[in-house]
Amino acid sequence: MAQLFDFLKKPYPYNDDLKQNVKLIFIISVVLLVLLFLFQPFDLKTLNKQEKYILIGGIISVTFVGLSLNLLLLPAYLSKTNAFKNWTVLKEILWNIWILFTLATGYFIYFQIIGTFGFSFYILLKILFISAISISIIIPYNRNRLLKNHLQSARELNRHLEEKTQLSRKIVHFKSDYVKDNISLDVNDLLYIRSANNYIEIFWKEKDSFRSQMVRCTLKYAEDLLNDYSFIFKCHRAYIVNLNQVKKVLGKSQGYTLFFDGDEYTATVSRNYITQFKDRFYKI
Repeated sequence: MAQLFDFLKKPYPYNDDLKQNVKLIFIISVVLLVLLFLFQPFDLKTLNKQEKYILIGGIISVTFVGLSLNLLLLPAYLSKTNAFKNWTVLKEILWNIWILFTLATGYFIYFQIIGTFGFSFYILLKILFISAISISIIIPYNRNRLLKNHLQSARELNRHLEEKTQLSRKIVHFKSDYVKDNISLDVNDLLYIRSANNYIEIFWKEKDSFRSQMVRCTLKYAEDLLNDYSFIFKCHRAYIVNLNQVKKVLGKSQGYTLFFDGDEYTATVSRNYITQFKDRFYKI
């Protein structure tokens, strides 16, 4: 039992890609529409044309509104509160059950309004129970799949690290809104840059030690400044990294963690950047 609780607390990649969710909502709605016409559930064959359109139209509408609320509006609002920051397997299971509950409740209310098909509260609970079992199986499986894939690709990335060569010195100048915070350094010594509200924090290697400095500018400014260097890559909305300084790659269910020196200096590759990261990583 303790192992189960430990597993449920493990991190899980929350899907906060709104563009992907828009496509997902559209695909689910279209597939549901096709399935309703193909398999004719709820005794659709016994209905006349108008009743059939009312029923199917209502189901599709409830599905579209329910998914839009849970996959677009709520994430867009809650992301500002960091509600999805420390997402876990248990939270993902409960979140999916919540989505199913809102959809099933919507169907229940709609069927009560049109007054047909005997969609009872018992059927609602039955749907939720069966769906919860499925979700409890699919989500852990998906996490293990992601973890296995990312661990494997991380090993390949680590092997590639051994084949990289040193580049000639290239000095870049970071201009701060506060002149005293201006900084110039060899781009090859740069480890990574982390966004910090109205500042960026620059980490670099200086001889046998590591240093960092806050500079008042945006991450976009730093990204544009370093745009000409193929080994500099934005791997997260809050991180820009020097791929030549990466010492180890750790695969996780959410993506990768990049290590520059032990466990103290690390950066994150988010799921949305994984494909681009791997393409860039193998080309440098």
